[in-house]
Amino acid sequence: MLENLLQAPLTSLLMGLILALLGLILVFAGRGVIKFIAFLIGGIIGGLAASTIMAPYLGGATILAGVIGFILVGALTQLLLPVGAGLVAAALTYLFLKPLLNVIFALIIAVIIFFAVLMLFNKIVAVGTAFLGSLIFLAGIKQFIPIDIYLSLLIVAVLTAIGCIVQLRGR
Repeated sequence: MLENLLQAPLTSLLMGLILALLGLILVFAGRGVIKFIAFLIGGIIGGLAASTIMAPYLGGATILAGVIGFILVGALTQLLLPVGAGLVAAALTYLFLKPLLNVIFALIIAVIIFFAVLMLFNKIVAVGTAFLGSLIFLAGIKQFIPIDIYLSLLIVAVLTAIGCIVQLRGR
């Protein structure tokens, strides 16, 4: 195993270490990362929109409008993230079930899914990011160390479980 590590090209080693580090960040702090990214995306959109809209009225003070728009829309995006996830899950549920069931039944199940995602959003994000992070970590490690499929499954399962425990510890 050590000889494979020493024979790996430097770029492969660096990419593997970066992927492993990013995977571990997602495993243990994924919920916070998702909320931070949502804040940044919403903030950038809000800042640009506020600057563009207020430019004819404020002249040189558009930067202030951009900062205020960034903060307000970023916070709003972060607060409405569970609602957006619920709407996406409900829409996908409805589109999937519409050809299989009566339209009314598909709509009722979609509404139930919306409220389930809304109530369980933090837990869903914690489990999803822990699982995704463990897969990214494994992809990084496999850049320079060949791993058996059973050991890969064990690594993913253990990291996902530990990540879920860490992320859901305070809830």
